[in-house]
Amino acid sequence: MKRTTGRNVFVTDLAKVLKKVDSAAFADRLSKAGMNGVWIRVGRGPNRDANMTDPKLSTLRSELQKVGVELWGWHVPFCADQNAASDEATKVLKWADDASLTGIVVDAERTPESPRFRGGNKEAITYLKPLTKGLETNGRGIAFSSHDQPALHADMPFEPFLDYIEDVCPQVYYTSANPQVRLRKSVNGYKALIPAGDFVSRYKPTGNITMTEDVAMPDVATCLAATSKFLDLVRGGGFKSCSFWCADNAPDEIWKLFGDTAGADLQTDLAVEPASIRSILSPTQGKAMNLDAAQLQLNIVQDYVPAGNSNRPGTRMSPTSITIHNTDNSSRGANAAAHARYMKGPDAQKRQVSWHFTVDDKFVYQSIPTNEMAWHTATRQGNETSIGIEICMNSDMADVDACYDRAALLTAWLAYRLGMHIPSNIYQHHDWSGKNCPRVLRAKKNGWADFLANVQNHFKNLEPVDAPLIALPKGNHHRSDPSARA
Repeated sequence: MKRTTGRNVFVTDLAKVLKKVDSAAFADRLSKAGMNGVWIRVGRGPNRDANMTDPKLSTLRSELQKVGVELWGWHVPFCADQNAASDEATKVLKWADDASLTGIVVDAERTPESPRFRGGNKEAITYLKPLTKGLETNGRGIAFSSHDQPALHADMPFEPFLDYIEDVCPQVYYTSANPQVRLRKSVNGYKALIPAGDFVSRYKPTGNITMTEDVAMPDVATCLAATSKFLDLVRGGGFKSCSFWCADNAPDEIWKLFGDTAGADLQTDLAVEPASIRSILSPTQGKAMNLDAAQLQLNIVQDYVPAGNSNRPGTRMSPTSITIHNTDNSSRGANAAAHARYMKGPDAQKRQVSWHFTVDDKFVYQSIPTNEMAWHTATRQGNETSIGIEICMNSDMADVDACYDRAALLTAWLAYRLGMHIPSNIYQHHDWSGKNCPRVLRAKKNGWADFLANVQNHFKNLEPVDAPLIALPKGNHHRSDPSARA
């Protein structure tokens, strides 16, 4: 699915923006400010926003394309009941198609003010399930945004939103009194929405700075300091995206502020591979590393089986174990990428086989999200509770030892994030079905024992990311969807 990247800016009233500057000038302004995308409001609840019928929208889209800026939309769901939730999802998909949007940002809030999300878990799932599937089918992206103060959302059903949407966009509000304090609170406090164990991987969030009229402008120096601090935190945390929210008639000083910080672009800074990044790409054996460093070393490529394929049932699961396989394919070229391609093809669908990760000596390919069931153990219990890792065994593999070490690190990294015990929750395929798999590890003297020892070594050297998190209770996260196929 399309992901949010780089810098983005929210727009509430497109007509107000384009009254101040024309489409070409606005696109140029976005480009000079280093923006990757502009996010316009598409609607609130079932009601389409006037932005969608603005006569200048088509011209704006063309001008944005010229400068390489993406056009996204954002929707405020109400979802009073399941019928309303389904209706809203259908309408948002149509609005996204009609406007040729790159993706949709879901702006769900439970604050006492109107508008607000009115439903519960069932309504959230009824809205999100067709919305995410429809957007993914049409090659569009989805992200989640909400208010930055979790205390105002005590009864908000966050779990479904976090389960269905990978990119989370926290909001940071500046105040004229001390923007740095509010910034710090939001960056470190908003993560109440994000399960601690999943923060650096599936739920890696985008960041957001919100500029409202209460900012003392043109106090550019204060705002610049806070903005730079925020971008340092975003970049230092390895985030790939951040977003800004400013008044539609924002003064020129705010756009100057964006331009002054454009040199801190996330993509550019990560591309230069600073020493701090280089040092964790090739860590010393046995040296402690945090979860972000491990993720970089794993070199994960997300290449999901399309939603709706028969071998991706979409059934939600809360994984409690990891199952290790060998691909049983020694053909030349049968690497991780090749198996990821196979899983999306007709033979895999006909046989209804799938697994979550494939590992070779250079890459990890992820084909199924870790919170979805895959068909890899030949048992219902195994499929419904265990993450499947296939280790390649192609005859032309350059570094077999590196492949198995990568698989061990992936196993440890997943177990650490998901709270699994090592080694008791690590299984062979053989443990489920009796099949001689992983046959390479089973055939080699002490092969399985040595692999588990390597997993344990990596596991004990992993460290959490240095960011204060408030985890959701594990008992109510990754809820199963009882209507999904078993």
